[in-house]
Amino acid sequence: MNLKIFITLFLLHFFKKGILAQEVVNIVLVGTNGVTEDIKEATSFVAVKTYPGNTFERLDYKMGGPLIKLRTYNDSNLSILDGSYIEYDEKGNIFLTGTYSDNKKNGDWLYYNDTGKVMLTRVFEHDSLIKTVEPDTIQKKNLAKYPDEREAIFKAGNADWSMYLSHALQPDIGNKSKKGGKVKVQFVVDTTGKTTHIYLRKSAEFVLDEEGLRVIRNSPLWQPAFQNGRKVKAYRTQPFTFMIMED
Repeated sequence: MNLKIFITLFLLHFFKKGILAQEVVNIVLVGTNGVTEDIKEATSFVAVKTYPGNTFERLDYKMGGPLIKLRTYNDSNLSILDGSYIEYDEKGNIFLTGTYSDNKKNGDWLYYNDTGKVMLTRVFEHDSLIKTVEPDTIQKKNLAKYPDEREAIFKAGNADWSMYLSHALQPDIGNKSKKGGKVKVQFVVDTTGKTTHIYLRKSAEFVLDEEGLRVIRNSPLWQPAFQNGRKVKAYRTQPFTFMIMED
């Protein structure tokens, strides 16, 4: 697929609100000399999405490539950082995650290597660095075991989850991308069985990333995990491989 055809399909797909789980309120093309209205000059773009509760996301993408950075704001002017902040390397692998509160870094900021393993944790409080933690110094809790302990389960198990994914994914979504690719979506199954805290561990292209996020976000309820006599949150990562199908 040549670049001109790809960009045309990309923009048509981008503005189909039915495909997107949130509303896209703005898109800005960026070239080597800054903001441009000429799509042929664009090397990257900025998409702004709005969520319920006056939350806005700014997504910086390479044109036809992976996500570069995600920032969360609580105002439409995108001036007050408040929520998740994520950076990705040039291959779309997650590099840094953290949280802002009123433009200040708060909580754990995690740094990852190219395999997705946490290599360093920096803890902030009101923008001040409190401590730095090496991964192998973190002690795991010795949790008691119960006979009815279980992992989070989707309906009857993995077969039902695979069936859901196969039916939920758009079969031709790879053809709306430039070259296809692999996307990894991390999410939490909360104590009610709902999928929450959904974000990209590995980005490929905007249309592919959005499809992976949409499918996880729209998942029916799971059976929550059970540990130490109570329901607990469970962390999951779902990979997707999207290919361009020949006619």
